[in-house]
Amino acid sequence: MPPIGVYIHFPFCKRKCHYCDFYSITNLKEIPDYINYLLKEIELRCQTLAEQSKIETNKIDTIFIGGGTPSLINPRYIEKIIATIDKYFDITSNAEITLECNPAASDAKHFPDYAALGINRISIGVQSFLDDELRFLQRLHSASEAIATIEAARKYFNNLSIDLIFGLPEQTFDNINKSLSQAIALDLPHISCYALIYEEGTPLFEDLLAGKVRPIADEESADYYLQISDFLRLRGYEHYEISNFARSGFRCRHNIKYWTCSDTLAFGASSVGMIAGSRYKNVSNVAKYFAFLGKGLRPEEYSEKLSSEERLTERVYLSLRYLGLKFEDFAAEFGVDLLAILCNEIEALVASDFATFENKTLKLTPKGYYICDEITLRLLKKLEKANVQNIR
Repeated sequence: MPPIGVYIHFPFCKRKCHYCDFYSITNLKEIPDYINYLLKEIELRCQTLAEQSKIETNKIDTIFIGGGTPSLINPRYIEKIIATIDKYFDITSNAEITLECNPAASDAKHFPDYAALGINRISIGVQSFLDDELRFLQRLHSASEAIATIEAARKYFNNLSIDLIFGLPEQTFDNINKSLSQAIALDLPHISCYALIYEEGTPLFEDLLAGKVRPIADEESADYYLQISDFLRLRGYEHYEISNFARSGFRCRHNIKYWTCSDTLAFGASSVGMIAGSRYKNVSNVAKYFAFLGKGLRPEEYSEKLSSEERLTERVYLSLRYLGLKFEDFAAEFGVDLLAILCNEIEALVASDFATFENKTLKLTPKGYYICDEITLRLLKKLEKANVQNIR
C-alpha cells in the first residue's frame, strides 16, 4: 500500500480577508487550547483507526499544515503535532512537509525553527506583487514584505510555492504580468494561480450585491487564464493541474493525493479526510470542536462511505483536473469501459482543442482546464445515460 497523507487545519488569522470563505477565526487567544484539542484528536482518531484496522500502511509521506495562518503557530506546538503523528505512524525520510504562511516579518523569524523541525516546503499567500491589488484584497502585507519573506524563506527552504489571484475588478493583464514576472525573478519553483471568486457569505460578495465592485467578464477571465498558462509554460513551468504550475520535481505531492483519491487523514476544525473509501468532515466551529473532543468523541460533522458510483464520479472529476482520464486504469479499478462509452465526447473535445487523446488517456488542454466543471458534467451525463451497471 502507498503511504498516506496528513492534513492539519489551523483556523486562525490576524484578520479575515474579505474574499475568503475558508473557516477561520481571529480570536488568537484560543490558539493554546486549540493545539491541546488538536493533539487529542490526533490521539483519538489514530487509536480508533488502529483498533479498527482501517489503514493498511503505517507510512506517511506528506504532511500539509494549512489554514488560516499556520505560521502563527509557535514552533514548539508544531514540534508536538509532528511528534504525536510520529507516535502512530512512520513519517518517511523523504516526506514532503508543507507549512502555509503569510508574508510578514513575524512569520519569517520562525523559518530556522520550522526547518529544524523537518518542514521542507513553504507555501506563501502572496496573492499579488502590486500594492493596489493587495489593498483591494485587504491583505495585511505589502509587495515589498512579500518579496522579503520569500528571500528569507529561501535561506532555509528550496521548495517554495506562492499563491497569486487573478480576475480582480479592473485588473489588466499588464498587472498580472508584473506579478508573474516578479515571481519568475524570484525563481520560485511552484506557483498557484486562482481566479477571484465572489463566494456567498463573504464581505466581497456583499460588496458585489451592493454594486460596490464589478467583476470582470467571464470571457476576459478566460483570456487571462490562458495568457497566464502560456506565460508560465514558456518559462519552464509545467501546467500540471488546473491552478498549479511547477518546475520539474516540484509538484505538490500532498495535493496530488487529493487529485488521485489517495488516503488522507485530516485533523482540525473543518478539515476533510478520506480513509478506505470513507470521507469525513470535522465541524467548522472551534467551540463545537472543543466540546466533541472534551467528551472523547471524534469532532465530525459527518462521515460517509462512498458508493462505487460516487467513487467513479469523483475519480472522473479529479482525474480531469490533474493528469487526465487513464481509461485502462478505470477499467481495472471499476470494471467499466469508459472509452467505449465516451468515444464521441472524446472526439468532440479533441476537435475543439479542449483536450488531447494519447495512449488511451484524455487530458485537458489549458483551454479545457478553464471549463473543467462543464466538461466533467457533460461526460457524467453521458455515463448516466449509458446506465452503467456492475461498477466495482
